[in-house]
Amino acid sequence: MTSNKEIRVRFAPSPTGGLHPGNARVAIFNYLFVQHEKAIGNNVKYVLRMEDTDEERSTLDYEASIIDDLKWLGINWDEGPFRQSDRTSRYSELAQQLLEKGFLYKCYCSEEELEQERSVQVKSGKPPRYKGKCKNLTAEEKAEKEKKTKTCTLRFDVDKFINELNNSTDLLTYHDLIKNKEARSVMSNPLHVIGDFVVMKQSGTPTYNFAVVVDDIDMKITHVFRGEDHVSNTFRQIMIFRALGVKQEDLPQYGHLPMLLAPDKTKLSKRSGGIPIHEYKKMGFLAEAMFNHLAFLGGGIKILDETDEKNLIAESFEYEHTASSACVYDVEKLRHINAKFINKIDASEALKLLTRDMALNDDWKKSYDEKDFIGIVALAKDGARTLLEVISNIELFMPYTVSEEEFLDTNSERDQIINILYDHGVSSGSLISGADWKNIKDKIVSSSTLSGGKLFKTLRVILTGKKDGPPLDAIMTKINNDIIVERIKKAKALVG
Repeated sequence: MTSNKEIRVRFAPSPTGGLHPGNARVAIFNYLFVQHEKAIGNNVKYVLRMEDTDEERSTLDYEASIIDDLKWLGINWDEGPFRQSDRTSRYSELAQQLLEKGFLYKCYCSEEELEQERSVQVKSGKPPRYKGKCKNLTAEEKAEKEKKTKTCTLRFDVDKFINELNNSTDLLTYHDLIKNKEARSVMSNPLHVIGDFVVMKQSGTPTYNFAVVVDDIDMKITHVFRGEDHVSNTFRQIMIFRALGVKQEDLPQYGHLPMLLAPDKTKLSKRSGGIPIHEYKKMGFLAEAMFNHLAFLGGGIKILDETDEKNLIAESFEYEHTASSACVYDVEKLRHINAKFINKIDASEALKLLTRDMALNDDWKKSYDEKDFIGIVALAKDGARTLLEVISNIELFMPYTVSEEEFLDTNSERDQIINILYDHGVSSGSLISGADWKNIKDKIVSSSTLSGGKLFKTLRVILTGKKDGPPLDAIMTKINNDIIVERIKKAKALVG
């Protein structure tokens, strides 16, 4: 259904670390929502905002890293990036308004006092919350407090919200676009368990919940899709929205995406793939594979092929069908999708990716012309799951230092094959690779005491230095003859 009202969504990461799969999934979800709405004729804007209120941990390097990873994934935005650190005066302005209206009050409690209060509550089995010690101070008590301390926090008066803006009802509700599948179902939270929360720190900077609301108001955000770890924040934010004069019907619509879990259903860790997106790029994953893997998690997309283009995915995207329970993020599944993309792209495009993303140098030009090398890339990428595996396969065709350790042990059968290769290939001056490989191979088969799989495994190690890789016949028909002759010479020198 089309709408005349502009739809505005935002992706708002905190630059306190890199862009991890969970946050990347949120960015992709918002991107697909925007593209889908545009496709059906709606006016939609995607806003990028850096929520850098954590002064100690936020850095410009992390911000740049996040932006680079978003661009690599192919996620474009219409406005931003905006930084909360550039808007401190705006937060102070609206905090002062709420202070004058009585929705905020000054709290002079020290961290030690607050920690003691929390400790007592926890020991007695109660949820920790501020009891409002500074809410009803007299003018004289406030003056006395301000003599002793020059700093204070500003806290939100939850009771005032309940009495004036929530019909004197303790329960606050909202409809979640993802978690509440039925139209009348809602998320709810009793406000008395929240307690009066801080919106401005002693340093004069805003807390996350306050800055987010001010930004969403100023940037006219209509839909907020984010991780389910923010569900508890939503109730605080709704209270701030309403205190700032936003009507109930004008609040953003919220949708909270379920957590990503490791295959064993535990929280994502570095071991299970919870690493920054740019690390996946270094490991040889394609941006399209990462995008699609994260896009398909949760079931918000009709059945499509895992290698379909973004525009087809966006057309099929329906946020209403997104699962409300946790999704499994599986790196092995990502490798499977990545392999399909690598297989799908042609060899010339793969060469460009290897040069751009994997720092493949142009040493290959010393041994091959471009046409022959593209043929090698085509062979190297066949069956590869990552670009690193493609690089590893390409190395089979390049000069390398024969490892002495491979030839330290006495192995008469292996040494016999080396001598046959040397006598029939190197000494005779015959070509070994290319069309001549079949003749050399036939001589080895007829002369060696080894046969079958053991023969060809030994032959592979001698000629390539590795136990695995593309079919040996395919390698030998494409490899530069001078390179293979040099390998045999070095192997011969080592075994005598």
